[in-house]
Amino acid sequence: MAGYNKRQLSKSSTVYIALGVLLIAVMTLAGTSAFMSATNFVVEGVSVYTAEEIVEVSGLSVGDNLLFINTQNASHNIRDMLPFVNTVQITRKLPDTIHIEIIESTAIAYVFFAGKYYIIDSLGRVLEHVGNLEDSMSAAANVKMIEIRGVEIEETLVGKNLRPVFGTETKLQYMLDVLIGLEREGLEEDVSFLDVSNIVNVHFGYLGIYNVILSGTTNLRPSYIKHNLATLEGNVAQVVKSYPNIPGDIIYEESGPPRFIPR
Repeated sequence: MAGYNKRQLSKSSTVYIALGVLLIAVMTLAGTSAFMSATNFVVEGVSVYTAEEIVEVSGLSVGDNLLFINTQNASHNIRDMLPFVNTVQITRKLPDTIHIEIIESTAIAYVFFAGKYYIIDSLGRVLEHVGNLEDSMSAAANVKMIEIRGVEIEETLVGKNLRPVFGTETKLQYMLDVLIGLEREGLEEDVSFLDVSNIVNVHFGYLGIYNVILSGTTNLRPSYIKHNLATLEGNVAQVVKSYPNIPGDIIYEESGPPRFIPR
């Protein structure tokens, strides 16, 4: 009987100790959280929007407890409501700061459709609709944009990817592949237009005097686009040596080196 009582006492002691530890943890958390209210927001990486706009649409506010804020929801809010925002990273900086780091989308091109200009990034995401290019936020920031020709689209909401007319998906994909390549090589500001009307003769205007032709579908494979655009500046330099200031076509054929035809 004495052994039984000892076992009962031991079990009771264990329960009381566990409850005590839990109570201490809860009290510690409550005490700590009282001193972890957000009083400071740091926003980095914005140029199109203001820091105040970012915080406002995030759903976060001064006084929020850093332990309980939902950073994932806040990130979704920012990206969904501000189309020029590409990625968002929100972190807590104890004891009282919420840090929001933004990577913005870059307007690289526009498509004219149904009386409006659709401003897009290199992934085809619509950043804004405007009636005049001068009214776009990108124009206000003196960003040069590429005119897209030959792409057939349907009405697309801001913040969504361009919707091609059924049966024209290939043209849109070629357009995106070339835009991504131009942006990767830093050539986009020297390109005035990109024409994908004919998918075996995709071409773009370069430096105001050259028409660069990616002839045949082989040259529109991503690996070929990457190679051809990576060598474009060097090829243009060779052309300039032989034909200084003479406009013409630089043709990338499916085999052999590119050739130049003066106009």
